[in-house]
Amino acid sequence: MTKFWDLLERSVIVQSILPLLFGGAVIYLSVAGREVPELLAHLTWACVSFWMGTKVQHTVDQNRVVKGRGATPGRVQE
Repeated sequence: MTKFWDLLERSVIVQSILPLLFGGAVIYLSVAGREVPELLAHLTWACVSFWMGTKVQHTVDQNRVVKGRGATPGRVQE
């Protein structure tokens, strides 16, 4: 349970739930044959882009730490 609160504190859970909710709403509206509001489409795009961007950045930072370099370019991890 402590891992859940740690992830919630770092907003990892919120970052993952929002794209899923918005994406689910777009898929539901599309399958139901209803028009997807432009605002919903833009919010979905923004949330998914932010979510993917943070995942890519996290992977880059982890690779830098594993290779002995700091997460910030030019700084060595001690």
